[in-house]
Amino acid sequence: VNMAEVAAAAGDAESEEENILYDLLINTEWSLESEVQPRGNREHDSSSLIAKAITGAVKFVVHYVWYSPATSSLPPGLVHLVSKQISWQPALASNGKLLAVVQDLCIEIRSARDEFGSIIGKCQVPKDPNPQWRRVAWSYDCTLLAYAESTGTVRVFDLMGSELFLIPPATSFPGDMSYAVAGLIFLEYTASAQWSAQLLVINYRGQLKSYLVSVGTNQSYQEHHSFSFSSHYFHGITAAIYHPSHRMLLLGGCESNEDGASKATNCGLTAWRVLSESPHYKQVTSYEEDIGADQRRRGFFRLMNFRFYSRQRSEQDGVFKMSLSPNGTLLAAIHFSGQLTLWEIPSLKLRAEWIQDMQPKYAANDSWNIGNR
Repeated sequence: VNMAEVAAAAGDAESEEENILYDLLINTEWSLESEVQPRGNREHDSSSLIAKAITGAVKFVVHYVWYSPATSSLPPGLVHLVSKQISWQPALASNGKLLAVVQDLCIEIRSARDEFGSIIGKCQVPKDPNPQWRRVAWSYDCTLLAYAESTGTVRVFDLMGSELFLIPPATSFPGDMSYAVAGLIFLEYTASAQWSAQLLVINYRGQLKSYLVSVGTNQSYQEHHSFSFSSHYFHGITAAIYHPSHRMLLLGGCESNEDGASKATNCGLTAWRVLSESPHYKQVTSYEEDIGADQRRRGFFRLMNFRFYSRQRSEQDGVFKMSLSPNGTLLAAIHFSGQLTLWEIPSLKLRAEWIQDMQPKYAANDSWNIGNR
């Protein structure tokens, strides 16, 4: 008996046993939604369109006369990648038992009791002209669902799909996505029994607003505090997530080349402790970074550099999306360039990095390739 042939045959048998076929079952299938066209007097509709056109023109002039174009621009890499996303979004609750499916005109809330086959709640939402810029988030106890429109308007729903209240944005201009929400985060709030939770709304400009929300018989909301990250992120915020164990905000933005800054900071990543009192947020830095920060002056020249960047719209890498590992010890970040980085939490020390060319089948979809922008 040839032992080599026996070994080869055994190896083939093992490889055949490892080939397992799985059945892929379709639990739910959605048909294309049709938009309902409003009926009304044609003459009234024409006058309404004229009024909207005049109002829009006035807003456009005010926006670009009183607000610098530099402050309303977004990194080209971010705009390119967001525009490639599908308009629908799934959002799984932290307990894994509820799923929110954001569609064009509604949000379906599904339960894991029947493998998300049935709908337990349905939230009606208006048609959004920029659906890729919407955002949705579950509360920490999975009883509330927050939904942010591309304009920055936030709606809060219960599990039945009833809209509890609407939070309008402080400022918004049609077509300016810098007012869209980059981070929508629920925090537990125990300082007062009057309020059920705390909701953080962070737009792409780096402006944060905190709201206390109450449900039940006295459902309402109240602004708690505001904060701006613009002095640290001159080109705005591109991503934001929350680490509950460390009570820490993890923010992503454009890369920088500051002397004395950490690798994470230069890649656009920073960590912020959430404080119970003013100033409410404190950046987590090392001693070396503190010394380097004292030597740098964020003044006139940095502002001029920001304006120059915004007007020239030069290519610059930055953080597109972030995700925490299940045990909360690692952070994965995908960048505009397609680079994937892995960071330790809470130190934000780089564990590993892979540029796009190192990733298998990175060119499978040319529309996502960084070179095809």
